[in-house]
Amino acid sequence: MNFSCSNEQYLRNILKTCLNSYKKGSTVNISYDVIKQTKTLKQLGFIFGGLIKAINKYFDNIGYNYPIYVLKEWLYQECGVYETETLPNGQTFQSNKTLSDMTKQEASEFIEKVIIFIDSSEIFSDFVLPPELRYCWTHNVDDEKLKTIKGYKFPNFDSYYLLHQSRLTCVRCGARGGMVYYLQRPMKRDFNSLPLCAKCHDYVITHGESYLIKDIKSVLNGLSIDDFCIYAYYLFKKYYQ
Repeated sequence: MNFSCSNEQYLRNILKTCLNSYKKGSTVNISYDVIKQTKTLKQLGFIFGGLIKAINKYFDNIGYNYPIYVLKEWLYQECGVYETETLPNGQTFQSNKTLSDMTKQEASEFIEKVIIFIDSSEIFSDFVLPPELRYCWTHNVDDEKLKTIKGYKFPNFDSYYLLHQSRLTCVRCGARGGMVYYLQRPMKRDFNSLPLCAKCHDYVITHGESYLIKDIKSVLNGLSIDDFCIYAYYLFKKYYQ
């Protein structure tokens, strides 16, 4: 059996304690908690950079050569965070914060809004983001957020959400397709669903849900597939309704 631990000294102490208890004939009970760390502000900056590069390539492919700084400024105006500035004469004006000026929470919500803007804008009707970027909000979901969201009472059925899911790109390959896959759970709930293209939907039906979870491991970023689904529904309720 192989396992890893990021803290060598802590692991040594655990093993030493277990060995001493074993020599004394004592019972050893081992449990663990998964500690999910969210991205730093610098790492969120890398994610935003990836989004900008993908958008720039998309416009290049359709014949529009926009400089990177123009695309950034555009997204700051559409989705950004504003702050009030005061001039020497006492007058005030609103200015956009750049990502480096934002707090980590502001940067996280800004990137969420950029994804929502891409999803809902006709300009990007043919734009396909890689799943790791399309669902990059998983990088900033921590245990505290999940605990709060799980306290909400969501409806079991929501036809608007299913329509929304059918318009998204496939969580497995990034292609468009309009299929909705329900997690295989005892109770069928609309928020326990994922957007898949027809090809990936057939694949999952044939091979099973465990293969899907394995294939989208990098997208889940440490979240369980159930937590992924409920947080995706939370974002839908937050930004679309």
